[in-house]
Amino acid sequence: MKILAVDDDELIRELLLATLEAHGYTDVTLAESGEDALRKISAAGTPFDAFMIDIQMPGMDGIELVRLVRDMSRYRETPVVMITAMNQKDYIDRAFLAGATDYVTKPFDTTELITRIRLADKLQSETRRASAALAGPHHEKHKPAYGEPVAIEEIKGYVSNGVLQNYVMIMKDQKQLAIGAFAIRVPELERVHAGSSSEEFAYVVTDVAEVISDTLVGTQAFVSYIGAGVFLCVGPKRMLPEAETVQDHLFTMLNDSDLVYCEDVATNFSAQVGAVSSPKLLERRDDLRFLERAVSNLHSIQRHHPLGRPSGLAGHLASHAA
Repeated sequence: MKILAVDDDELIRELLLATLEAHGYTDVTLAESGEDALRKISAAGTPFDAFMIDIQMPGMDGIELVRLVRDMSRYRETPVVMITAMNQKDYIDRAFLAGATDYVTKPFDTTELITRIRLADKLQSETRRASAALAGPHHEKHKPAYGEPVAIEEIKGYVSNGVLQNYVMIMKDQKQLAIGAFAIRVPELERVHAGSSSEEFAYVVTDVAEVISDTLVGTQAFVSYIGAGVFLCVGPKRMLPEAETVQDHLFTMLNDSDLVYCEDVATNFSAQVGAVSSPKLLERRDDLRFLERAVSNLHSIQRHHPLGRPSGLAGHLASHAA
């Protein structure tokens, strides 16, 4: 695993290098600033597999560096772990909005740091396997199962399922327990999946994700598509809108062909919005059952909407969290 670690503090750089090398990560490049990092990225013969980036640095800060890294096509999905003394929610939110994968606060515990790097390593491996699986024989596109997530890029507030779980754990670390999660299901996506190509389905899911993100503007919520037509939304509980309000907005926007359009399958769209679920006071940081409860809250709605009933979604979410 090839790692670029960026920090303006020489002692921190030396500590990162020693910690990584002691745990078998020997291909490590150090940079002392955002500008230095960009030079080393440009000069790299082979791409980096992960980045570790401080936020507060003279000149270009770490969040701006993440944005610039994410603008590079080869690094759209590369894990980025922020390592910073800034533990305020505003900094955490800005880092994830810029494209961070994970977030570690200083002074960091070396065991915790290596755990995060191993998670980043696992995420990188899974991303590569998923990319390879998309290409079948003779480079034909393989169509993922309906229950599988789809890659979505460049939508503000949208993150992958793994990144959403990282964000939740960081919020719990920082005692930000006043967060909530709710699930949205668009049942007609099942028909779109059955009748369209892999690319067309991904386009439609991306359109739907953008509509949901636009609906939640101002709520500081993050959105993730977990598969089977279901989107998870996580944000400050006091700022999350009422389910009926979300449903009304989505019905209008999802059926605007300028916003959501499927060339292969003609359909009207609807949205099922579940009740908000919150973490319990004594839950561990890695206990993500409140996200499963948010998905389960769709079940009571689905009993009245027999068109769609995704089975095993809570288990699917749990398998990603494992």
